[in-house]
Amino acid sequence: MKTILYTWFAVLLFGMAAVSCGDDDTKNNDTTGITGSSWKASETVGADRTTKKYTFKASANWVAQSDKPEWCKILTSSGDKGSDRQLNITVEANETGSTRSANITVQVSGYARAAQFAITQLGSSSGGTGADTELNKQVDKILEYYYLWNGEYRQMSRDLSLDYISSSDNFLKRTLLEMTTNDLDKKRQSNGSYSVYSYLLRTPLTKAVDGTKPEVNHGVAKKKEYGFGIAGLMGVRFVDGNNQPTGEYGLVVTSVYPDSPASEAGFRRGTFFAQYNGAAITAANLNSVYGTLIAPGGASTVKLTENKQGAQPVSLTAREIYPNPVIHSEVITSGAHRIGYLVYDSFDAAYDDELLAAVKKLKDGNITDMVLDLRNNGGGHVISSNMLSTCIAGAACQGKVYEYYRYNDSRMATVEKTARETGKEYDTAAKKFFDEFYYGDYYGVDLRNYALNMTRLYVLVTGNTASSSEAVINTLRGLDGFTVKLIGEKTNGKNVGMEVSKFTVGNYSYELAPISFQGYNAKQVTVDKNGLAVDTACEEWDGELKDYGDRSEPMLAAALSQITGQRSASVSGNAMSVAGRTSGNGHRIARLIEPPERHDRIPAGFGGVTGDRPKARCGEDAILPALFVTRHLRACHTPGGSAWPLSPFLIPSMPPPPSLHGKYPGHRCGRNCPAAVSACK
Repeated sequence: MKTILYTWFAVLLFGMAAVSCGDDDTKNNDTTGITGSSWKASETVGADRTTKKYTFKASANWVAQSDKPEWCKILTSSGDKGSDRQLNITVEANETGSTRSANITVQVSGYARAAQFAITQLGSSSGGTGADTELNKQVDKILEYYYLWNGEYRQMSRDLSLDYISSSDNFLKRTLLEMTTNDLDKKRQSNGSYSVYSYLLRTPLTKAVDGTKPEVNHGVAKKKEYGFGIAGLMGVRFVDGNNQPTGEYGLVVTSVYPDSPASEAGFRRGTFFAQYNGAAITAANLNSVYGTLIAPGGASTVKLTENKQGAQPVSLTAREIYPNPVIHSEVITSGAHRIGYLVYDSFDAAYDDELLAAVKKLKDGNITDMVLDLRNNGGGHVISSNMLSTCIAGAACQGKVYEYYRYNDSRMATVEKTARETGKEYDTAAKKFFDEFYYGDYYGVDLRNYALNMTRLYVLVTGNTASSSEAVINTLRGLDGFTVKLIGEKTNGKNVGMEVSKFTVGNYSYELAPISFQGYNAKQVTVDKNGLAVDTACEEWDGELKDYGDRSEPMLAAALSQITGQRSASVSGNAMSVAGRTSGNGHRIARLIEPPERHDRIPAGFGGVTGDRPKARCGEDAILPALFVTRHLRACHTPGGSAWPLSPFLIPSMPPPPSLHGKYPGHRCGRNCPAAVSACK
């Protein structure tokens, strides 16, 4: 077994492993030993075969690696100290028709950090400048009408000739990042760069969705995807006896889908892998290993070895599974308290039946209190967040406003037209559109039969908790007499949502989700863009990652302690620190490194992922993506993948334009029920 230095990676998303900017006490840990490099963090080349030459200065001997040597080959893989060192790379012709990316690392002797950049190669069908003009016209038309800051957008000079290079580099991203008023969409990251919640996702035209008939009849269908069942991973870094990095990494499972190869093999939250296919996990292969485990893209087989003495490799074969976000539910009995505990990873309306079944289990258990675990939930469909909130509050929410919505100025000025488009009513006093709680009929299901009638809710949250998850918290706080207590870490702070449009151009289907509304509760209070502060600060890492339902898991233990009034041994105050503590296997944990600010881009090195241009989070030190990117990765990687890639915080998927989307569920039929629209936060 190995001593480890635990490097926090966002656990959701997230969405969300993250990147460590480094915090070790080694002499050369804060630098790479490379200066004056001629490469950019993200390099783009055409589909034809080409050779790239880069120069740099190395402070010592160096070694270069490519994680895609089959097509991105390094011709000068090592060299000595000095100026004007050369890195020559040959990129073979790309005849796949899809964009692909390779991650390049240059490691200097004596330096813990490696310099890192990415080369993205366009597919053979990408064409040259102007090839995506038809796509950009579609996007431009939707943004001009639906974007929440369309006033500034309409005044901009827009370049419709820009190519779609990847989901993080296209007309939408480049144009919105140039804007100044869209401060609830465009957010500054810890490295000084900016990202936006709005996204444009491209996937090849694929197979139809599953045809099973759900009890909840809103038309959002399940989609199978190839997977091992590992819903999330966290990265750790090994150190030697002197607390120096060894260059080897490990991966810790943060969540497992039910009825999957991983769950059947006995994997759980906290399972810790030290080897992949019999070899160590290093900086050179960490991204590709992560990407394979999260989104294998087919029936591939891998061998994983736990970080235990004498552990034998466990073989896993991916198969088509349903990524059911209802991870765990149970009734915990403590004295007179019957506590319902529900772990829910995303508001995916396709799994409303499963969510209602979990709620019914709690209701049948006659619960007196409830803990809702949204620590990994980056959002999803608004209708599902409304449904869950309704079930929790029960009769107290009947006839009450669930959420108010503010659209752009032009849409707010045309009340009747916007009401027809969204299916929402307009409150003349509040001067906003609104939805009521779904107490009663929810697409053919009577939610009165699922009413828990709680007056107090404990919610476990992190920075990965966003959008629709934050909406549940905020809307329940909008009910008189209802109390919501937050335990964990400050939430993300996404108080806006998207209207989702789906359309086809050429051989690709596109999903466009621009920020188009801001949400408020019945008291007209919105979520703070800096996140919701917790009532009790608590870290989920306590020398190890404990499974959901474990009574000593720090965040759950804190909630149980508050409900029962009984002090848990796992709760040591408001904020927990593991520095200097000892893990259960007797190894000293050197340090817990906090993650940098989260963002919505996939860093370099994801083999086979269609359309994602790498983007480093901490300059040259990008390693893993935020976990919220997990669903994004799956969606663009696998046929029939996730309905919406939850951007760090994609929460409500609001009403898609009827002209482009046709009939799409999500609106409240009955009053203003036009052509279909859906809401997502």
